[in-house]
Amino acid sequence: MALTTETDAGDRDVDCRDAGRADAGAASRREPDAAGAAEARDAGRRGGARVWLALVLVVLAAAGWVYRDALRERLGLAPAAPPVTGAADAAPADPDRVTLDAAGQKRIGLAFGTAETRRIVLPLRVPGTVAFDERRVTHLKPRTQGRVLSLAVQPGDRVQAGETLATLDAAGLLDARNGYLAAQASLGEARASEAVAALQLKRGQEQLKFGGVAQAEVERRQVDLAKAQAAVKSAQANAEMYRAQYQRLAPTEGGAPGTSAVVTPIQGVVTSVGVTLGEVVDTTRDAVTVADPTRVLVLANLYGPDLGRVKAGDTASVESPIPGQAPLDGRVRSVNAALDPSTNTAPARIELDNPGDLLRANMFVSVTIAADLGRDGITVPAAAVQQTEQGPIAFVRVAEDRFERRALKLGIQRSDWVEVQSGVAAGESVATQGSFGLKAILLRSLLGSTD
Repeated sequence: MALTTETDAGDRDVDCRDAGRADAGAASRREPDAAGAAEARDAGRRGGARVWLALVLVVLAAAGWVYRDALRERLGLAPAAPPVTGAADAAPADPDRVTLDAAGQKRIGLAFGTAETRRIVLPLRVPGTVAFDERRVTHLKPRTQGRVLSLAVQPGDRVQAGETLATLDAAGLLDARNGYLAAQASLGEARASEAVAALQLKRGQEQLKFGGVAQAEVERRQVDLAKAQAAVKSAQANAEMYRAQYQRLAPTEGGAPGTSAVVTPIQGVVTSVGVTLGEVVDTTRDAVTVADPTRVLVLANLYGPDLGRVKAGDTASVESPIPGQAPLDGRVRSVNAALDPSTNTAPARIELDNPGDLLRANMFVSVTIAADLGRDGITVPAAAVQQTEQGPIAFVRVAEDRFERRALKLGIQRSDWVEVQSGVAAGESVATQGSFGLKAILLRSLLGSTD
């Protein structure tokens, strides 16, 4: 009885283990089946989205085809002609013309200019340097050797014409005065001798009438008078020389005797002082240099081909590096005939007024010279020129709503106008502002003709 019970218990344990393994196997078979079902549902959803997207694209394409003429009309383009079936050799659209009605012109902001004949003037922008005009600069030297007693100015001071700038203790002034006095005395002595000789001759001529003197004596007295007259002329010349020398060295009005002053003959600014107090200087030294800054020169450096374009009389504009200052106008006085070997340039000398001493010597400035090239040419506004792969073009207005593309050959190009050597005739109307829109419309129409 006990044995039977143990055997039954063992059989039940084996049955339980087999049942557990069977359940696990069934569960593992159910998991892949569920995953496959989920993937199938996702694939179905994606397929539905693709179908809807394709339907939307088809609807949009159909709408664009139906309303294509209305869209072209809104853009200002003439409606495209319907294709002619069975005419493969039909003529294509004119690649050089654009048709655009008034509404379309207004929409792209189209403006117009006129091709006109004008004098060709090329603006040349070059660097320059300010310099004093040599005709307005004076180098003051001492009039005689001496020691510097006073110095009234320094560089940068403004002076007036006739102003004393320095004073020297001039020993040469005393020598000039003494020489002048001696010459005056000699002149007086010569004049007295002349008077005596004249009197002796007169008496001899009277005595000769009565036989009081011989003819030879009268002739001798005539020779004495001639010698006295020559001595007077020599004394006069000597006295005049010493007088001029003394006046040149004489002190200015109110100056101390025996002194010599350095006086400026022009008004301007002191640019340099070459002497010091107590120094003994001679007449070869520049004591003070004065320049008039109210009118100056600008030396504009010209390179290469610009040398043949700029000539005397051309107008120029000079821009100062000082912020907020308006450009100053001047005129080319001359172009140097020799090149500077260090820069390989030739300076053009430009004269201009300098109000308020705005420009200073040795200041670097920017110069624009209006070089007159000596010829006339046809020009159009710079905004009328459009660039393409084939070269520059312009759109000429041939009717109220039609524009013709013209290939251009350009000459001188400025910021405000461009010289046209071929492509446009004088008097023709060209599109300026908005001409880029015409180029875009032409390109779009050419691309559309291939669709």
